[in-house]
Amino acid sequence: MDLVLTDVLGIFIATLGGAAVGLEREWSGHASGPHARFAGMRTFTLLGLLAGLAGVMWSAGVRTLAAVLLAGAGTLIVAAYYAASRVEIDGTTEVAAFVVLAAGVTAGMHELRLASATIAVTTLLLVEKTKLHSIVERIDDASLRAAFRFARVQLARLRGNERARRRD
Repeated sequence: MDLVLTDVLGIFIATLGGAAVGLEREWSGHASGPHARFAGMRTFTLLGLLAGLAGVMWSAGVRTLAAVLLAGAGTLIVAAYYAASRVEIDGTTEVAAFVVLAAGVTAGMHELRLASATIAVTTLLLVEKTKLHSIVERIDDASLRAAFRFARVQLARLRGNERARRRD
């Protein structure tokens, strides 16, 4: 298996993505203190690296090893959630770890924009926790129903446009 520049770049982006999520987990206090979750900066960085390598391996046809590495990482994440859920039921860190794995594999498979966007959105969601929760608290029943009705109308409109395009 010969590494090319895009492989190295994919592994780098995967590792950097893991580091970004890990930095947020450290910064927010989720990785230290008495209620620390399983992963911080180093663990998330290593998960990103592992996932990037697995993506490159998968693309190169070394799929069994890639699957074993990802299964091992997934098992670690599930075990960490199981242990943490005995104290507090909050799976954000563990779900973020799975997203890091997915984005890392995606980067390793040379889908750099999708991987980068995934990490950016994930990190933004983690950083903006307080703002997101305050938005949810301000939504009343009527507003929520109106938003869902609007979404349903827009989806129907999009489907209609798609059907019209297929006929043309």
